[in-house]
Amino acid sequence: MKRRLVGFLEGWLGYSIRRRLLDADLETLCDQMHGRVLEIGNGRRGRRGRFQPPVEEAEAWIYLDLQDQRQPHLRGDVEHLPLQDAIFDTVIYLEVMEYVTDPQAALNEMHRVLKRGGTLILATPFLHRADTLHDYWRFTEHALRHLLAEADFQVQELKQQGAALAVAVNILKYAIYAIQRPRWRILVAFAAYQPLMALLCLDEPLARRLPALRTFSTGYLVLATCEER
Repeated sequence: MKRRLVGFLEGWLGYSIRRRLLDADLETLCDQMHGRVLEIGNGRRGRRGRFQPPVEEAEAWIYLDLQDQRQPHLRGDVEHLPLQDAIFDTVIYLEVMEYVTDPQAALNEMHRVLKRGGTLILATPFLHRADTLHDYWRFTEHALRHLLAEADFQVQELKQQGAALAVAVNILKYAIYAIQRPRWRILVAFAAYQPLMALLCLDEPLARRLPALRTFSTGYLVLATCEER
């Protein structure tokens, strides 16, 4: 029983609120992941999060990444995609744009390889920790809409992953996760689990009553279509 509890708490700490909310929203977009799919920033191994995309239902699912250890089909840079024009029905770009030196160039390239009317599914964090030396950007909803419009994408849906309380819970969870001593980490996690999950349950209803709380977010998920230039 003790081992199971420790395993549960370690799993809870390691699965961020940002990723949990994003994975749930990605599930609602599975039917948009169709035809010839290009997924940028991933490979056949090392997938982050718990979302399992409908790879088998697509006509083809091509992974492109800079890192060979993820076993992508193609090794390449999103700012200079080694691909022909208008050959994909769907481009998936999850939690990558914050690491790109020129986000506008990356969006322009994704527009180039998509067929007219093709789909872009993009996710990026907002109020979330910077996790590498190459984590350059955070984008507001307004910035995302502007960048996508500049690249001739039409935003069909923009989903926000949590409001102010979700951000707070995400940060507090990470603070516990960062505790180096395992025994102390588990003791603090045990004490914090129910209060933090109660706060998370209040996030959506409180944000409905107090709209200013929606100006906070862990990040965004965008569904956009490729318009003709």
